[in-house]
Parts: sequence; C-alpha cells; structure tokens
Amino acid sequence: MSTAPRGDAPLSYAQQGMWFLERRAGHARHTVAVTFRLVGDLDAAALRAAIEDVVDRHEALRTCFPVVAGLPVQRVVPRVEVPLPLTDLTALPEAEREAAAARFLAEDLRRPFDLVRGPVVRAALLGLGPREHILRVSSHHLVSDAWSWWVVILRELEQLYTAHLHGRPSPLPPVPAQYGDFARRQHEWLDGPAGAKQLAYWKEVLATASPLPPLTLASPPASPSGPPSAPPEAEEPSRTQWTAVPQPLYDRLQATARREHVSLFMLLLAASKRMLRRHVDTDDILVGTRGGFRSSAEFEKAVGLFVNLLPVRTHVAADADFRDLLHRVRRNLIGAYTHRDMPFERLVQVLGLWRPGFRPVIGACVTFQTAPEVPPALEGLDTTPINHDPFSAHPLDLGFFEEAGALRVLLAYDPAQYDDKAAARLLDDLHEELDAGCRELEDA
Repeated sequence: MSTAPRGDAPLSYAQQGMWFLERRAGHARHTVAVTFRLVGDLDAAALRAAIEDVVDRHEALRTCFPVVAGLPVQRVVPRVEVPLPLTDLTALPEAEREAAAARFLAEDLRRPFDLVRGPVVRAALLGLGPREHILRVSSHHLVSDAWSWWVVILRELEQLYTAHLHGRPSPLPPVPAQYGDFARRQHEWLDGPAGAKQLAYWKEVLATASPLPPLTLASPPASPSGPPSAPPEAEEPSRTQWTAVPQPLYDRLQATARREHVSLFMLLLAASKRMLRRHVDTDDILVGTRGGFRSSAEFEKAVGLFVNLLPVRTHVAADADFRDLLHRVRRNLIGAYTHRDMPFERLVQVLGLWRPGFRPVIGACVTFQTAPEVPPALEGLDTTPINHDPFSAHPLDLGFFEEAGALRVLLAYDPAQYDDKAAARLLDDLHEELDAGCRELEDA
C-alpha cells in the first residue's frame, strides 16, 4: 500500500507557524490524542495491523521534518511501523487501575515526538481486565487535525479492523490526494493573483488592529521584582470547563437564528463577543475562529493540518443593540469565510500581527466544531471516548459542540492568566448573553 516518496515538500503555512512555536518552546505542545475504552473481545494483532494500514495510506502520517539549508521540509518515508505495546494493569487492585491508567495517559501526552527522524504517530494499549482495554493513538498536530481523526482516520480504522478480523483485503479505495500536494499548491496559490487579492482584503480589515487585552477577570501578572518567568518546560497545559446549554434555550437559539436568517454559529459568536466586551475597555473585539482549507473535494479524505485561523473583528459598543451586532457579525464572518484561503501565518508575517513574546495577535478563539466526534465502531467491541484537556495556543478558547440534539460548550483557558473561578464566571456570563440576545430579538 505504501507509495514511493516523491521528494521533499515545503511546509504549509500552518505547519510553519506550529513548527516555529514548538521549536521556540523547546518541548512538546501540539500532540493530538484520541483515547477510547474498549469492552469486549479485542484482537490486538488485527488492531495494530489496521492502524498501520491507515498510516500506510496517508503520507502525512509517514512524514518527518528535517531541516535542509536552514528550513524545515516535509519528507515522506516509505514505511512506518506502529507498535501497539500493552501495559497490563490487571495485577493492580481494581480501585487503583483507573488512577494508574490516568497517570499513563497524562505522561504519554507529554512525551515528545522526534520531528526530525519520526515517527509522528504512536499507539498504546492498557489492559484493565480480560475484556476491557484502553486504546490511545496519538500524532503530532503538524500532520493531523480534528477532521483528519474523526472523519477520516477513525472511519478507515473501523473498516480495516473488520477486514483484518476476517482475513479480507482492504475495502478502501486509494486516497485521491495527499497533504504534500496541498502544501505545494498553497505556495503556488499565494504567489498568484488570487492570493494577492485576498491579502489586500485582510490588510484593509486588520488595519490598526490591536490584540484583545486581558480580561478584567485575568490574574494579575507577576511583579517584575518577583521570581523570573517559568521556563518553557514548566508551561502548564490548558485547563477546561464544560457546560451544557439548557434545552429550552438551545431551542430558542435555533428558532432565533432561523428567524434572523443567520447561522447558529453567527448567533453564538455575537453573544460571545458581547460577553467578552463586558470584561475589556475597548469596542474593538478581535477574536479568531477556526476554518478549514478543505474547500477542494479531493482533500476531504486526506489527513493533514488543514486548519486555518480566521480573524473576526467587530465593533462592539458596551450598549450595542443585539440585532445590529448580530448582523455585523454575520457580515464579518461571511467576509472571513470568503477569504479563508489566506493562511493566518502569512498575515502574521506580512502585517506584523505579534504580541510580546512572539505570540500572535489573537488572544481569544471562538469555534463551532463541525467534525462529529463519533468513536470508532470496532466489531465486537463497545467503544467509548475518554476525554482529556486539549492544548490551546490561545489564553481563551471557546468551542461549541452540537451533537445528538444538544449544544455543549467547552472553555479551554491558560491557568497562568485565568483561574477556575474566572472561567466559570465567563461561562455564566455567556449563558446570560445567549438568553438576553434571544430575549431582545423576541421582544423587538
């Protein structure tokens, strides 16, 4: 199944930015991991073979990142073995197994990948009982994104595991395009007239843009006379808090969005911006939202880092009328989506959008998750996901998840800037703004 390497490819702009930030940090920051509890009769050999088949199919998962003439390149290797070592916890008392598994998973998340030599994907299996296991599969974020995992990799794993269980050949067609094709095409596009046109749009939108200041809820920065800043190794992972939007409010939000001829996310983003405006002394509210580069159908089944950060800048007065704000956000989002092929990293380079410490200007991110997080249906196994706190490069990262007729909200936050009480306050404020926005539009 493996194909011969086609020569080194340039990094995409998203990869360039991530590679630089991780190299500067000096430790692993961008590991993507999926973790599942498997209950039933597991065929570990078939599972490992299926994982390796997926890696064979996608060049991104067989890529390493050596430095050539001072610059990193993508280099695809013909074959990557993915061991599936078993850590047997069954000798521990039952009450201790889950704690030991949690420690293992946390340590695994901190283990760095060797980007120069590879591999950039690994797997592990924990044994909790004769018919109960935990599966962890990880990759570096340089070679995958949420869509890659939940829409491509795990769906292929389902079919390949079944094929290996029954000794059948792979039922999957060849992958139509690989990530290296995308990276080469992106560089060519940016040098052409379409790239220049989009860059001109963003220059106008982001003229005089300044970063969202720390919210009034933020912890005070360390005193200059105090201890020196923590070294990169001491960087704390993002913390998270989940909340569920009450069903009656969710129903009202959907009805309001339909009545106003906006998407649900436009409504959620408008309320989020008004929530942020409560805690800053500026009307210029600049946030980012994640968009995708998968506008070409051939890349829908490709694995790689296709995520782009789209700046959304909106004037939000403290006493803003919600309908006016909503339709202003609608225009802002449509403009961003229409010009979504311009990599955020290119904007940072050209426009100098940096904060102190080589951090991008985007201090808060608001995203609507479109990839359904459905665990793999592995034959003979009951599979349930095990969540972990994700890393975010943004001090505040708000995600909305619409699944199974419900709406959930995940807030990831930098514990060096915001404590748990501040995060809980923000989620409470968001709930109030969602309710108030609906009420204003219903009463108008």
